[in-house]
Amino acid sequence: MKLKDKIKLWNEYHNPLYHWWKVRKEFKRPKCHFIFGKNLWWFGLYINKNFYNKFIHFRMSSVGYKWKWDEPRHEWDPFIQICLFQTYHFIWVFNWINKNDKNSSIKNMATWEAILRRIFLNDTLQESIEKNTWHDSEGNITIHDNVK
Repeated sequence: MKLKDKIKLWNEYHNPLYHWWKVRKEFKRPKCHFIFGKNLWWFGLYINKNFYNKFIHFRMSSVGYKWKWDEPRHEWDPFIQICLFQTYHFIWVFNWINKNDKNSSIKNMATWEAILRRIFLNDTLQESIEKNTWHDSEGNITIHDNVK
């Protein structure tokens, strides 16, 4: 494998803003949230301490997604992680979560899925927004706040 291909592959899977960068003219930049804690875990992080280096472990991840029914589905938000002594985690997560909005986690997931649809399925921006509009008892939940 050529060096250029290795760099492209690493960038696609480990650069936290790789996918957003491709559609940066259409979507607002995700916010960076800092999280610190002891023995943290959520989907996307290693579950077993044996995967971490004994002293210091550094990891970066692009948005996690899977293909389900011929569509990309959001799995986890992109992050940068530093883990000390297999216990203490310093994590920077990139997403559109807002503490004051109870639907922001749904909007965040829908925004990442809209970005993935734009990149992989070549949907127009309007199609991506329509296909990632959620409905609940209070009305529609849209991603218009995260679109330029």
